[in-house]
Amino acid sequence: MAAAVLRSRNLSAAKKWCDWYNSRCAVEKEKTIKGEELVEIAEFFAESDVTVGNRVQLELAALEKEEQSAASPSKVASNLLGIVNKRKAPIMEKSVIIMNILPITVPPIFYICNSAASSKREIYSSLSGKLIPPFIWRRDKRMMSFVEFNERNPLSEFIKGIPESKHTKELQIENPPLSSHLVNIHLRRILWNRGIYRDKFVFYFPMLDKSKEKRTEIDCNGRDRWVTWKIVHRSDTRFAKKGETNFFFHRAAELGTPTYWAGSYIELIPRRYYTLDGETPIEGEIRAKIDAKFRNPYYDRSRSRIGLMRFWKFLMFDSESYAIQPENWFARFKFGEFLTTRVGWSPKVIGRDQTRLWDFGGKM
Repeated sequence: MAAAVLRSRNLSAAKKWCDWYNSRCAVEKEKTIKGEELVEIAEFFAESDVTVGNRVQLELAALEKEEQSAASPSKVASNLLGIVNKRKAPIMEKSVIIMNILPITVPPIFYICNSAASSKREIYSSLSGKLIPPFIWRRDKRMMSFVEFNERNPLSEFIKGIPESKHTKELQIENPPLSSHLVNIHLRRILWNRGIYRDKFVFYFPMLDKSKEKRTEIDCNGRDRWVTWKIVHRSDTRFAKKGETNFFFHRAAELGTPTYWAGSYIELIPRRYYTLDGETPIEGEIRAKIDAKFRNPYYDRSRSRIGLMRFWKFLMFDSESYAIQPENWFARFKFGEFLTTRVGWSPKVIGRDQTRLWDFGGKM
């Protein structure tokens, strides 16, 4: 049957090669080609074209064949790119975008005065044990604060001359960076009194009671949500035993106080934070390795981020819970809601095989 197939397709070259191969196999006592294998070889040569040429001609012939093939890598890549471009294009449906910035109403007046001290360190060492309100120390030995420099202010001991009062709006217009800095140092005090620690621009709740598995805080709906989670070793290692504390995972927030459009705002970004003992930060390569295990884009969705933003906004600015008695000037700061804007498109994702209206062209 196999021989008949070879003769009917007039593949004498294939038959000669098979005879030659079988003769070699007989000498070396290897398995010969027969039966269905001969048929497969015949079909292969029947569907193949032989092109004779130099290197350039052969490459051109291969490229020509590749373009004709529907399953070629270039064809598949082109189709996938088209699908991706269609899916990432916005859907023309009106929606609302929630920004991660919220307006803050600051005191309309700030105070500035010359100081008799030679440095900021001198002031803190001299007033040790007293509650010093937030202030900025300038290089020209002037102090700035939203808290008035009167007899109730411990800083009055270092006042030189008569303090001045100025409008905050003027500072926001003329010197936005200085205005942002002034707001920032007062905001730090408010968050400190709420029991929130700071590492540069990142704020987090420490784990003060190391015996607990988690630290929770009440959200705006009255539910407990964890803010710090103790991660233990799951098995014995060279450095620790199973059940011992490995590190602490904190839900944290990065906070900025930019000045936009002659007004003060808070920029809030949810972050992950890690400490050795609930307070001491983990940094460098070790932190990067830990963070890699907690990066999960499946859960890092817009809805999750918005939920965390609202959670932190409540804890930082709206909650009535304080670890330290709030100071009188706290009430002069008012916090708004996250800014929103309406757009004519939606960031939703369409199905992979869904056809868009413009794909129909002039057929509609």
